Order: sequence, then structure tokens, then C-alpha cells
Amino acid sequence: MGRPFRGPELVVPSLVVQWADPEIFRLVDLAGRVDVSGFEESYRGDGVGGVPYDPRLMLVTVWWCFQQQIRSPQVMARQCREQVSLRVVWQRARVPSAAALRRFIGGRRLGWQRVAVSLLALGEQAGVVDVSLTATDSTPVAAPAALSKTRTAPQITVMIAEVEHELCVLRDQISALADADVTGFVEAGCGPLHRAEQLLLIRLARLHTAEDRARQRGTELAERGEGPLGSLRRWQARVDKHQTELDAMIEVQQHAVNVYNDKVAAGRKPRGPAPRPPEQHPGIRSKTQALHRAQARLAAAQTTDGGDDGAGKVRDGPRARANITDPDSRILKGKNTVRWVFGRLLTITVVTSQFILAGLLSPAGNDHPGLLPNLHATTVNCHDAGITQPFGHHLADTGFACNEVFTTPTAPGGGTLLVAVTNEHDQTRHPPGTITEARHQMATRLTTDEGHALYLRRSPMVEPVFAHLLRLDRHLHTRGDTAQHSETLAIITAYNASKYLHTRHKPPTRPGT
Repeated sequence: MGRPFRGPELVVPSLVVQWADPEIFRLVDLAGRVDVSGFEESYRGDGVGGVPYDPRLMLVTVWWCFQQQIRSPQVMARQCREQVSLRVVWQRARVPSAAALRRFIGGRRLGWQRVAVSLLALGEQAGVVDVSLTATDSTPVAAPAALSKTRTAPQITVMIAEVEHELCVLRDQISALADADVTGFVEAGCGPLHRAEQLLLIRLARLHTAEDRARQRGTELAERGEGPLGSLRRWQARVDKHQTELDAMIEVQQHAVNVYNDKVAAGRKPRGPAPRPPEQHPGIRSKTQALHRAQARLAAAQTTDGGDDGAGKVRDGPRARANITDPDSRILKGKNTVRWVFGRLLTITVVTSQFILAGLLSPAGNDHPGLLPNLHATTVNCHDAGITQPFGHHLADTGFACNEVFTTPTAPGGGTLLVAVTNEHDQTRHPPGTITEARHQMATRLTTDEGHALYLRRSPMVEPVFAHLLRLDRHLHTRGDTAQHSETLAIITAYNASKYLHTRHKPPTRPGT
């Protein structure tokens, strides 16, 4: 290897070694078999900075903590100081800090990617990776972002100008101090000024990213017909619909009243009560109330904040927003008892043995845009791992149903897509009813005995994986797209490492079972 790392320095007594968790020694052995060259290449080789910690020991630390459902870098650093198992592995007085662990988890995406591919190769050799049947699903995970810091694109543009002004003033101060007498400057300390400049640059980069995300989402909303003008069009169409139905109901009811009155005048009174006048008919009164509600919503849409430009004209284009603390996060529908989550969608693809083949954070707010990219990442990972087995069937629930998926002849890398065209209850118990033309081919695959039997295996394959990954902590602990993808890979590799070790070292069964 040739590069010095911070590793074991002390000798741990054998009695203390017996106190450690046996699982951590299996993790040490596994870390010696995976590819950590990605971590080594990311370290600086020009002599700047301190000596890095041994990446294999850092890998063991992250894996063991993640398996204990400890994902906060601060808590992990405390565990390195207090847990006997980690102290036995490090065998040194100075252990990694929270900052070092955060950089290792969020700043080494290439290293984590190579570790993930190495684990896939080991799993294929152990016979736990069979790509003849895979399942894909998504779940929301919260991000470390402040919900109150969500702004529109024009507001972010104003904030960018303010930060750029602060940065210019700060740099002028730094230049003035550098040209003046440095005696007092050195005594006062020059670090805060440069630290402040660094923080302003980080804030400025996040603001530029947030502005781009807000404008991008505004374009997406405009393409779907949302925004002030889109809202006006929808409510106007609803008003027109209610008005047309109301006029037809009034005409029918008035005709019935006229027929009844004509028969009474001719001396042929019909049996039963007389039909009510249109204004007294309960259906007509209910439809009238619905029309009034739609008209009120239409009027509110015409005068809503941001919909009127002050001259009586409605401004087109939705008021899309982005978060300035974590621009890639967005509002998502939550799971279980959490109604809404501010974060990102985690999409994973697993095999029958619940080994994860790939995992990505989707930038969209819905499931369906993440299916094909995740299957493409699955193909790349399997190719890099040397898995030559052809793909069979890919299972996905109705959240991934869209025209793009239905019109895809084969999945990326090969294989047949089986995506539900209706809700989970109907798909697993009853055949779908009326379907549109775009879903006809997919529904045909699912209504066969083979397709129905295969789809029944989707939920037992992928749902327990999410339950294990996020059973105590459904949060990301890093910010930024690259850092969050790196953290996702770290979570996946920790899970795959545990799955691989439990497959090789199965716990003994009781006699008679």
C-alpha cells in the first residue's frame, strides 16, 4: 500500500478482547476482503493535512455503528471513545472525531461505491445474489433541513445579492488588514475572518443551487399545467362543469313539473306525490352549493397572493420553492404516523435473499421517475461485480406506474418489468378492472398465473429491507447531493455486510427444530 495511516498503536490485553462483540471481528475480516482503493485515492498525496485514519478501520467503525442503528457522527465518535468493541479494534488513544467520521461517510462516494461492488461480488460467490427476480421500492427519508428556510426563486436571488455584498465587504477588510501593521492583527487572530469567508462561500453555493432547483421545479410545474394560470383553468373548468350539469338537472326537473301540471289540468292526476319545483329539489340544491363553492375557489385563485400582477392580469408560472439549507430536499408524503416529510426518496432494488443491488436518492417527489435510473444503476453494479447471470423479472408497485415505464420494451440491462397497474390490495387479490390502452400490455403480463404468482413475492422481498434499514432512524445526517448519495451507499454497504456475514455464519439452531 505504501501510504501511512493512523492505525493500532497499543496492545490490548486478551482479557479485554474477550469483552468485545464477536460480530466486530467478523467485520474486520470482511473489511480486509473488500476494495478500499477508492478511499485511498481520495486522500491528499501532497503532504497537506494530517495522516488519515486507516480506511479499513473506519469502514469497520461505520458498519458496526450502522448495524447498531447509530448513524449520527457525533454519537459514533462518542462510541469510539466509550465502546469496548471499538476501542479493541482501534487500539489507540486518539480515535476518529465526529468531523472525521462525517467526512468519511459523506465525502468518499467513490470509495463507498467500490465497497458496494466488492460486496456484490462476494455475495455472488456465496450464492446469495440471484438476479433472476428483483424488486424495487421507495420510501421517504428526512433530511437535515430547516422547513422555515424555504424560499421562491426571486427571494433567493435577492439573498444571493446580499451575500455577495457581504463577501465583497469581508474581502475588503481582509485586504486592508493584510496591507496594514500585522502586529495587532496576529495578536487578535486572523482565523475568524477566513472562517467567515469560507462560511459565506458555502452559503452562496447553496443559494445558487437552491435558485436553480426552484426554477427547475417551476418549469416542471408549468409543464404539468400548475401555477396561477393552471389553477384558474382547473377551477374555471369545474365551474363550467357544475353549471352545465345544474342547467341540465333544472331542465329535466322543470319538464317533470310541467308534465305533471298538464295531466292534473286534463283531469288525469298521476299517482304519487307531485314532483318538487327545481329550487326545492335536494339534488339541485346540492349541485347549486357545489357550484357556489367552485365559484368561490375561482375567485380566490384570481386574487391569490402572487397570482395578480397589480394590473388585473394573472401572472403565469407557479411559485415553486426550494430550501436554502438543503436545496435537493422537498416535501414528501410520509410513512406510518408521519404525515409529511421534508427530505428525499430512497429507492432500492433487492433480490430474493434481500441483498441490495443498488440504491439511489431520487430528486423527484414521486416514485415513478426513480425506477428506470435505479435499474440502470443495478445493471452497472452487477457488471462491475462480474455478475454475468441474465436478469429475469423486475417487480414494482403501483407507485412506479407511468407511461414511460409501460412503453419501455425491456428493463435496462434486460429482463421483464412487472409494475402494478392498480392498488396493492387489488393487484395481489383481484385482477384489475377497466384499464387504459397505455396499461394494457403491463396488465396482460400481471393477469397471467405466472405474473400474479411473481408479483405476490414483491412485498416479502423489499418491505423487510426498509424495516431493517430505517427501523430507528429515518434521517440523513449529511447535506448536499453528493454527500447524501455517499451516506446512502454507506447505509447499503453496512446492511449488505451484515446480510453476507449472517449468511456465512448462521446462528446454531436448537435441537429438534
